[in-house]
Amino acid sequence: MDNVRRDRILLLDRVNSTRLFVIFMGVLAGLTGMVHGLYETFQGNTPTGGYVIASFGVFTIIHNYLLTGIAAMIVGLSLALWAIGFIHKKNGPIVFLILAILLFFVGGGVAIVFFTPFAWGASTRIDKPLAWWRKALPENVRKLLARSWPVIFIIGSLCLSIGIGIWLFLTPPGPSYKDPVLQQVCWIFIALGFLLQMLTIVSGFARDIERQESTAISRQH
Repeated sequence: MDNVRRDRILLLDRVNSTRLFVIFMGVLAGLTGMVHGLYETFQGNTPTGGYVIASFGVFTIIHNYLLTGIAAMIVGLSLALWAIGFIHKKNGPIVFLILAILLFFVGGGVAIVFFTPFAWGASTRIDKPLAWWRKALPENVRKLLARSWPVIFIIGSLCLSIGIGIWLFLTPPGPSYKDPVLQQVCWIFIALGFLLQMLTIVSGFARDIERQESTAISRQH
């Protein structure tokens, strides 16, 4: 049992916190765009009537619901897959940003404008020395944040997922009636999730710094 527990701890220590956060945000943005695209395709081969579709909460340069929906699903899937498999590569962050911008322009939802820039910014720090953060965070604060990262990440991710889930499935995009109570609950979860995800980025940096230092010490011995 002790060996199993030790192996789990070692596996957790090898996890790149920043990369895991970006993967989650990329997958969430991609799935959100795909669901938007699905609702848009339900409208059939009809004109959107303009660039902004207020009832769906989207902007699109393709003035056709069916084509917009198909494009949003393709780009949303591409964004999610890129975040999972390639975000840590040399050009991973810039491609991630391009896909996120493209998703916005093809009807993937305006909400990604508020979330993906932070995920992209964090992605540029994957496997980096984080020297500025090492100086900015006092050691005792850094260690506290590093220990708290799993809890902050999980709770923030759950809140954000619940909020977006309510938005997409209980008050779905489109001209249908929106329950005002559900909308308020939705925005409370999204706001709380967003704030916690910002703290997740900082605590993730702290944890990655601790991981880098631990790895350096292990190599010396």
